[in-house]
Amino acid sequence: MHVKELIYDRNEQDLINDTDKAYISYIDLNRVEGACKEIANIFNVSIQTKEWTMRDYRTNAEMERIRSNIDKLMKAYFVSPNSPPLPHKIEYLSIYEANDIEKILHDLYYIYEVSKTGMTRLSFKLGIKLLGNREV
Repeated sequence: MHVKELIYDRNEQDLINDTDKAYISYIDLNRVEGACKEIANIFNVSIQTKEWTMRDYRTNAEMERIRSNIDKLMKAYFVSPNSPPLPHKIEYLSIYEANDIEKILHDLYYIYEVSKTGMTRLSFKLGIKLLGNREV
């Protein structure tokens, strides 16, 4: 599942140690696109996603499509007040922007999952109640 693989803990050490998390590649874009698709299916939201290859280049139009997808998902469900704001433009110029994008998707899915289990815990069955001289 792409949602459970989201990365939002990139930090300065990743940059210093030159780890894979310090760079944005087609693998990261596929993880974001896959998470968007999974969440859109849950929320019944229509979005367009793409399967990225190593030879694909990020274009402004593609980044705007991803941003638009995330915006639609945020409008379809609850967003945590602790979630970062959606960038006005996705450029992947920093690890912090990458963290924010994936954190938003993580939070959307997490809130959905928590509310889903909460519904089960709060559910109840109606029993038989005496009403006058009859059972209802």
